[in-house]
Amino acid sequence: MSKILYQGLSHLGFRRFNPRAELIGLVDCFWAIGGIDTTPFCSTEKLYPDGGCSLTFVIEPNHTSAKFECNRRLQVQQFSTCNLTISARFTPGSLFMLFGLSPAQLPEHGVDGTIALTGKTKLSFQRLLDRLPYLGLTSAVAEFELWLIELSLNVAQPFRLQIALVLLGKSEQTVLSVATTLGVSRRTLERQMTLQTGFNPAYFQQCQRIKKARGKLCNPSLQLANIALACGFYDQSHFNHAFRDCVNETPANYRLRKLSQIYNTDSNAAATIFSI
Repeated sequence: MSKILYQGLSHLGFRRFNPRAELIGLVDCFWAIGGIDTTPFCSTEKLYPDGGCSLTFVIEPNHTSAKFECNRRLQVQQFSTCNLTISARFTPGSLFMLFGLSPAQLPEHGVDGTIALTGKTKLSFQRLLDRLPYLGLTSAVAEFELWLIELSLNVAQPFRLQIALVLLGKSEQTVLSVATTLGVSRRTLERQMTLQTGFNPAYFQQCQRIKKARGKLCNPSLQLANIALACGFYDQSHFNHAFRDCVNETPANYRLRKLSQIYNTDSNAAATIFSI
């Protein structure tokens, strides 16, 4: 199984795992919290949109529930250690490739996996649900990972989506220039990206710029104006407005809050996985 990268959020029994080679490009990471050795605790975290989606299992002694989640706006979510929770964070477009599910058609608050899936995939998913309560944390993540690897064997790359996502992640690119590079119309690019990621190209690009800026704001030596330009914003005013719309606080306030946590390793780990 993929190795544990680090152990943070000790109060939640947090673990983060890299995906195996077969899932690179489809799964960003696996994570788990709670478990039998974890003290009961609840923690509220912010979830920032970046085009990715999650499939999260809550494993109780005699029952396992699972939910697909695709947050397209800032969300505040509570996490609990009362039961073992494991999750896969999918890269943008992977939910569509693996399951044929369009994030644009899923509710923001998530949908039960047994309702969203159909056919043979639903049958194998139900078998996975039935096995997980009898496994420990590491074995449960490994079983989940193997199930996804089996699904990935039949994945086809639709619409050169990964190329579009990489290009849109570059600050110098425009939506029109990406469409031109792919040899499609802007309208086709918008329609396909919305179908496969739940984000139109312009909004996806904006979220990537905000994500890049959040990382740079944790460096106290960087000026806000320089961060704005480095992340593809016209100027600091444009940066402030876009950042506040997405994150619900100004860049300056976000920086103050993050820097106040800089020596708190648990908070840094939370930012890595939950602020996504």
